[in-house]
Amino acid sequence: MGQLNYVDSDDLRDWLDEVESKESTLFLMIAIAYDEGASVTELASWYDRPSDEIQDWIDRLESGPIVLPVAEREGVAFDELADRSGLGRKTVIDWFASLEAKPITQAANIVHRYSQEDTGPLIASTESQVQYLDYEAIEERGWSIDDDDLFEKASNADLDAGEYGRFLVEPGETILEAAENRGLSWPYACRGGACANCAVIVKEGDVAMPGQTILSGDQVERLNARLTCVGVPATAELKLIMNVQFLDELEELRLPSPMAESDSPV
Repeated sequence: MGQLNYVDSDDLRDWLDEVESKESTLFLMIAIAYDEGASVTELASWYDRPSDEIQDWIDRLESGPIVLPVAEREGVAFDELADRSGLGRKTVIDWFASLEAKPITQAANIVHRYSQEDTGPLIASTESQVQYLDYEAIEERGWSIDDDDLFEKASNADLDAGEYGRFLVEPGETILEAAENRGLSWPYACRGGACANCAVIVKEGDVAMPGQTILSGDQVERLNARLTCVGVPATAELKLIMNVQFLDELEELRLPSPMAESDSPV
């Protein structure tokens, strides 16, 4: 048995046949040599690399799917791909980690495709069950959007369908379209990802936003804000707080709304 506890040495060799970059090749050759008994000190001397770097590589390989460190060394930029897709970084990484279940040749082809600079965004088109809660209902009851049991409170409260409920988003629908197709009136303005009128806060799951141009990376990552006009579900279940466009961090990104003369929130 080799020195690597959680990595199949045959998988390392199969990946070595598929990778294209020198960095990936070196990474896998070092891993194979280590598994066959070479020490970190020996590897550092053979390949003229710092010992702590070699140890970091081994630790990384033992901490998760092989496809993740290989993808990075093949040139997949997780942060840039998350920005282009309007997804959280974790969702992108989890998606690449799921490639571990595919045949290595197929997984490698996908990695190569997303290592190209002109590759389009990672967009999931999946049927999703959406549970939503109106931010105004949260404020009126003295709740906080940070409450862990927020949606449990909502399910036990006497809220009308405009304040709390569920609906299904079909593949090909944006979240805003799905809400409207189910008879709900949600805030919007541009319908093209260029304002924050239709913004929601994602509490569970994730939403891809191909084409959004207004939210900053910080608003996507830290605030977990998404735009429903271009947003499509990236997970089978979502919990969203809608009507958040008046939050301090989003209000300056609003546009005059075509719904302003209606009774619906804008």
